[in-house]
Amino acid sequence: MSELEIEGKTVEEAIKTGLAKLGVSKDKVKIKILNEGANGLFGLMGSKPAKVLLIADGVELNDGIDYDLAETKSKKTIAEILKLMGFAVEKVDASSGSGAVLCNIKSADSSLIIGKNGQTLDSLEHIVNLIVNRNAETRVKINLDTEDYKLHQVQRLKELTLKAAEQVKISGKTHRFDPMSAKDRRIVHVTLKDVEGIETFSEGEGIFRKVVIKPKK
Repeated sequence: MSELEIEGKTVEEAIKTGLAKLGVSKDKVKIKILNEGANGLFGLMGSKPAKVLLIADGVELNDGIDYDLAETKSKKTIAEILKLMGFAVEKVDASSGSGAVLCNIKSADSSLIIGKNGQTLDSLEHIVNLIVNRNAETRVKINLDTEDYKLHQVQRLKELTLKAAEQVKISGKTHRFDPMSAKDRRIVHVTLKDVEGIETFSEGEGIFRKVVIKPKK
């Protein structure tokens, strides 16, 4: 299954671009509108792109990425950065799937690598992406984890999301999450994409952007 989040001047343009990249027709994908976009003042100031999430079963992105090279470069980059930071690194494992590379760090300093609320790990991930993505052959999303920290966080978020959706269905009242990152918002949208009786959308700007669940009319 491929999940592609893509932007365009309009929702229709974003969908068209995404379908072309996936190489499938519209009837072969599930479409979630994440942001309808805005034209802004005179079509210039304050304009924001539309954003959609396309989900296609049985389709893998043919993006021309050398995943073996991306894995090798990622592991080497992570090890070098952590060594310079004074952290002990036992091993860095890497695997590819769903258009991304996942690197798992094994270290006696894993708690320090994670940092408060995962901030150090997120910063390391950002730096590794900047370095590895400089080469077109390895321009792919690099996801970092250690001690399954992010895996557990994702599982927890999915559980909270399903509980919130059930409450919305029972009460008939809209639920708004606290502001969260684009990655976490995507997890919420994907988790609820097949849940009947509710719909999700994002609202707010920048660091205040959040996901809303409301009853489907």
